[in-house]
Amino acid sequence: MAGKTLIVGAGLAGTLVAWELIKRDLEFTVYDNGSPSASRVAAGMYNPVSFKRIVEVDDAEERMELMHATYSEIESELGIKILNRAPIMRIFPNAQYREHWVNRIAKGHPVAKWLRPVENEVPDGVEAPWGVGKVSESGWVNIPLLTSAMNERLKSEGCFELKSWSIQDGVPEGFDRVIDCRGVGAKPELNILGLRLAADHGEILTLKSTLDLQGSTLNKVKWLMPFEKDTFKLGATYEWGVEKSQPTKSGKEELLTAITSALSKEVYDALEITNHESGHRPTSHDRKPYTGEVVPKVYVINGLGTRGVLIAPKVVRNAIDELFSV
Repeated sequence: MAGKTLIVGAGLAGTLVAWELIKRDLEFTVYDNGSPSASRVAAGMYNPVSFKRIVEVDDAEERMELMHATYSEIESELGIKILNRAPIMRIFPNAQYREHWVNRIAKGHPVAKWLRPVENEVPDGVEAPWGVGKVSESGWVNIPLLTSAMNERLKSEGCFELKSWSIQDGVPEGFDRVIDCRGVGAKPELNILGLRLAADHGEILTLKSTLDLQGSTLNKVKWLMPFEKDTFKLGATYEWGVEKSQPTKSGKEELLTAITSALSKEVYDALEITNHESGHRPTSHDRKPYTGEVVPKVYVINGLGTRGVLIAPKVVRNAIDELFSV
């Protein structure tokens, strides 16, 4: 069943599909229309723990293992560094949450393997009256670097084209199938086909600060992630029903307000905003990704949502295994 595959979309999903086909030595071409995508601005954080109820995310161990393996393989192949470890320092909002964290560890809850004991000592400039707890096995993937490096490799090999495609175009001549990875760009057509894809609008700030988080990402409602020397990413907002993605004053204020109580006044007042970005995350109505055939010979991988960087390697591998009956 091999033949030639057309991949549409060069964001995270499309890049990982390309990687899976490269590993299988299968012929393909990527089309991308060059429009803005969530992958171009995504912070790429991964975290095996859901902090709301302090539980591990679904299939955390398997997803984490495959995620590390996949991105490490791509690093070696493309000669880039995209996988970055950054333990999350969760600021406890109150004494009850702190006690809940302690009990999760003491009672051997499944999430306990990801949690570190409570710490009362925090970096200078961080405000945490009830202490913090860390998740060591967390970090971030440089998605913009990942996608751009893969695109450059494919261009050099003559299998990348700046070109648009829609489902109504069907399978172009010379191809045997299409894998649609357009993200939010596919929303109108997928909705018509009964796949309810939503556009979750998010905003991120890039900040300059001399704050030293000792390599950790700070989390209290929002997250403050070390990016480069004296540079941090602050995010993210979540808003539905926004048709056009653009940075907003309200988004900036929401982010800055959320981090106020986590930092000393001296550190907060010295923050310098150097960039403000936004994008739409493709999300399904039940937060489970869409994969499979939508019309004859046209397949979709979409709706990766806010945990895309963690879940995408497994979602894509399983979809390609099924498609090619591996």
